Amino acid sequence: LGINMQTQKGSYYLPVQTDIGLSVGYKLNRKSIIGFGASYRMGWGKDIRHIRITHQGVTVRGFADYKIKGTFWITGGYEMIYQSSFRKIVELRTISAWQRSGLLGVSKVVTLKSNLLKKTKIQLLWDFLSYNQVPQTQPILFRIEYGF
Repeated sequence: LGINMQTQKGSYYLPVQTDIGLSVGYKLNRKSIIGFGASYRMGWGKDIRHIRITHQGVTVRGFADYKIKGTFWITGGYEMIYQSSFRKIVELRTISAWQRSGLLGVSKVVTLKSNLLKKTKIQLLWDFLSYNQVPQTQPILFRIEYGF
C-alpha cells in the first residue's frame, strides 16, 4: 500500500498541477511486485498571484516492479490519464479524452525509521509514449512514493 505525489510546472496549456495518488501492490515472489493505482490531479492556478484550485484530471495505472540488486528495482507501467479539467464525474466517461503513458525506469527503496511510513520509493521514469501527446508531456518523470 502506498501514496505518491508528483508536481508538474505550468505551461501555456496547463496550470501548475499536483497528482496525489494511492497504489496497491501484490508481491508475487521475493523479486516481483504487480499492482494498480489511481490518482487525482489538482490544479493550483497560473502562478503565485493567481491561485485557483481546480480539478485537472485523474489517472489510473498498472505497474510491475522487478528487483535487480539490493534496494534497486526496474519499474514498468501503463497509465491512462484524463488530462482535461472537469466539474462532474460523468465527464470522465469519454474514453477518447484519456491520454496514455508507457513508463519504464529505475526505483530505489529507502527504509525509514517511522512507525507510520515504512518505506520510501524514489523513481526516475521515462514515458516513451510522451512524444505522441498533444501538447507533448514531459518524457522524464521523478516520483516519490511513501509506503505503509
